[in-house]
Amino acid sequence: MSAQIKQFLEQSTEKKKSLLIIGSKTYKESTVNVMLEEAKKKFDSVLFVPIDRVQIQTSEGKTGLFYKGKNLLAFDAIYPRISSKDMLLGEAVLKAIECSNAYCPLNLEAYQVTNHKFFTSQKLSNKGIPGILSTLFISPKYADYAINETGYPFVMKLISGFAGKGVVLINSKEQMESILDAVHLFEEFICTQKFIKGKDSDVRCYVIGDYVIAVKRKCKKGDWRANISRGGSANLINLSPEMLEIAKNSAKTLQMDICAVDLMEQKKKWVVIEVNFMPGPFRKYLGNMIVHEWIRLLAERTGQINKEN
Repeated sequence: MSAQIKQFLEQSTEKKKSLLIIGSKTYKESTVNVMLEEAKKKFDSVLFVPIDRVQIQTSEGKTGLFYKGKNLLAFDAIYPRISSKDMLLGEAVLKAIECSNAYCPLNLEAYQVTNHKFFTSQKLSNKGIPGILSTLFISPKYADYAINETGYPFVMKLISGFAGKGVVLINSKEQMESILDAVHLFEEFICTQKFIKGKDSDVRCYVIGDYVIAVKRKCKKGDWRANISRGGSANLINLSPEMLEIAKNSAKTLQMDICAVDLMEQKKKWVVIEVNFMPGPFRKYLGNMIVHEWIRLLAERTGQINKEN
């Protein structure tokens, strides 16, 4: 048998790879389009479905996901890019994915933990991963105790906040009390974190399997938040061994193959500020680099599963 015929037979019997991307209700169309373009280079079949169009069915103790009659759990790989705004559907969808044979770089527990900023801090701290001093409360009457731990100024984060929204820098007790009165009306849980003075930047570590890409984010003038969505800038940097270890250990603790770990330097040591379940790819500054690596990992891991099956 010639090598050419042998190669043809191997290709013809190789299982084709399929990828499903489940997007947030508020998905960014430009990001999705680039992901689909990259995915079509690696997968034989690709489908994008916004989470609010997914039909969830439960029967005989099993849960199925469908879109226009198509069984979504039949895909080889599923990448859910969903935010805290999708929580009601998100938990049910992720639970169903966990019961399927599809490869998924994320999991239900990671979704729940990373969308609860205090739980993220607590989970990582329990594993010895350095973070910023954080507290959690809902009632204003416990605020004084919480603030005594962090001191002024401090950062107040609504648990449901994202992309720098719901995050406020508190400089005084008067400011704190006025904000707490408004927040308490909505019975919002609040997480406070010690504010690191003199810092106008942080580092986002994109963890993609065993590969980590680091980006330094710098605040726009007049803002203290380094979020790109709020006008910040970004550039690639090299990670120190300490930063690399923290980023990888954070992702490993939360069992996430794809995520972003945000770091900041405090007293000459690096600490975790936040872990992101659905990080943006910073295409304005990085082009398609991050998206390319996401798809590469999904294809590689899916190929490994296909070989095992």
